[in-house]
Amino acid sequence: MRRILSVLFLVVCGIRLHAQSGQHTERSLEQTGFGAEGEFDRPVAIPADALQSLRLSKSGDDELQSCAEQEGIATADIPASWFVASEIRLSRTSSSDLIVRGEQECLGGAHIAQFWVLVKSATGYRIVFRGRADGLSVLPKHSNGYRDLQLVIVTQAGAYVDHVNFQYSKGEYHTSGHRMEHAN
Repeated sequence: MRRILSVLFLVVCGIRLHAQSGQHTERSLEQTGFGAEGEFDRPVAIPADALQSLRLSKSGDDELQSCAEQEGIATADIPASWFVASEIRLSRTSSSDLIVRGEQECLGGAHIAQFWVLVKSATGYRIVFRGRADGLSVLPKHSNGYRDLQLVIVTQAGAYVDHVNFQYSKGEYHTSGHRMEHAN
């Protein structure tokens, strides 16, 4: 009887460890670092309602309106090819939020890109963050139920690197601090 209980205990522990490692593996497959250049690990097609949210974006923090004007098209006609997206889980309850990077030349610059973070809700996607930087990271720490973000901005020909942190509150991300490093 004691031997059966020992074997049963080992089997239950093994199943629990296997299930936990599967969850960790699934989470680790999620891309959390996004650069201004390079491919996304797991790009996804931008859902129509997410594309519509981007098209309707009228913020001084992004260049979509002026880029469309520069290209001679209406904002309603901005194509999905102007963006690349990756799914991310920002909160413990969400499953298909998006990190989006502008791919159109007028949305970026030398080693810099426009990023958006869109959260899925019952009514579609809404933009909760916009920023231009050399990179965007989704951090493991949560604030107000959503994972924190960090923009990385390289300045003065690489002499300085600014890490700007953002926390979620009141329906969008807000600056929560930064750390400047001298690269040399």
